[in-house]
Amino acid sequence: MSTILLATDGSLPALAATVRAVAEAKQRSASLVILKVIEQIPRTTLERASDSRALQRPEGEDGIEYAKELAAIDKVPATVLVREGPIVGEIIRAAEETGAELIVMGTSSLKGLNRLYLGSVAKAVVSQSPVSVLVVKPTADETKTVRAKVREVIEPSPAKAVAAITRTRQFRVGLYLFAAYVIGYAIFVLFGSYIRDVFQIPALGLNVGLVAGLLIIVMTIALAIGFNAYAVRAEREE
Repeated sequence: MSTILLATDGSLPALAATVRAVAEAKQRSASLVILKVIEQIPRTTLERASDSRALQRPEGEDGIEYAKELAAIDKVPATVLVREGPIVGEIIRAAEETGAELIVMGTSSLKGLNRLYLGSVAKAVVSQSPVSVLVVKPTADETKTVRAKVREVIEPSPAKAVAAITRTRQFRVGLYLFAAYVIGYAIFVLFGSYIRDVFQIPALGLNVGLVAGLLIIVMTIALAIGFNAYAVRAEREE
């Protein structure tokens, strides 16, 4: 499976790029690697707040959860990478390490120093990247659309909570195991109700009915233990 690398910092240009990255991954049947680079230069709270306002970054949004949610909605396999260091260098390094065939990132349509900063990052990635780079520069209308979509996608709701659970591998495996249990128990009940003579046949010092009942109990315990072990392992891998 091919890989697309999305570099995001939670700014509106990056959120607009996220939409394009998920669409590209879905179209190419590719997996998505969501990369967030933490700069090594420490900044004060005031500087971070000023940066968020200048880049139109939604409060509390770092881009990762938004990208994960969009990918899950479109059933695109996604993994997250968080790196610390120079932004351009870490993007290039992540692309090489993951074998990405495309890098997707946003660039600002704003004015002033922040436009120069974001533009210089995109320009440096394009010039140094060993693979193709898709740079998304959102229009004013796209910016408004992204703002609305962010609220729609990441704001919690009971329906989204249920959807998040039903999309997990654990849920699907649990559903399959439950279906297997229901089928087995239904067969046991049908035999006990309509073919009782079979249950009277001696088996293992008991009879078929008792042996089948014990097997169902053992199977239920085994399924519960096995699923619990699988769920714990799957949760650690996520």
